Amino acid sequence: MIKIDNERVLFLLGKIKERDEEAFKEFFFIFQPSIFYYLFKFVYNRATAEDLTQETFIKFWLSSDRLDLTLSGKAYLYKIAHNLAINHTKRKPRDLAYESEELDVHQHAGKTSMDYVFLLDDYQKAVNSLPERCRAVFTLCRNDGFEYSEIAEILDLSLQTVKNQMSKALAVLRKRLQAHLN
Repeated sequence: MIKIDNERVLFLLGKIKERDEEAFKEFFFIFQPSIFYYLFKFVYNRATAEDLTQETFIKFWLSSDRLDLTLSGKAYLYKIAHNLAINHTKRKPRDLAYESEELDVHQHAGKTSMDYVFLLDDYQKAVNSLPERCRAVFTLCRNDGFEYSEIAEILDLSLQTVKNQMSKALAVLRKRLQAHLN
């Protein structure tokens, strides 16, 4: 994960609000990888995640004149991405089949560790089994590194709800992955 200079992001947001295309390009290059990764975890399809990532930034640009610089621009961007992902999954159920290019198989000393592959598969199934809101909280926290307060802002939830959803997610994952924890 790239270390993001919050002062630079705030500067860029001010310029984006003034419709500065160069500032938007820099903002895009800073956040595009993490937005893509976040969306990919929802749709499990590279092309769809790329399309939704592009749509996220288009919506962000089109609404940039309404940016509130006292709030987190990053949270606003993730909120757009989250809403697009939810709308997409409601329209078309997620295809859980892995594309061969998208399966990240861990290599140990030149050979595939089958235990690791099974763990990854079980982990992904466990995460997929989480209720939608619970999965979103877990993904934003563990995969994207957001703090609970930021997740509350992105998903428009109370801080306590975020804490409860995270506890629920961890309990479900612990139970579903018990065989791998021994």
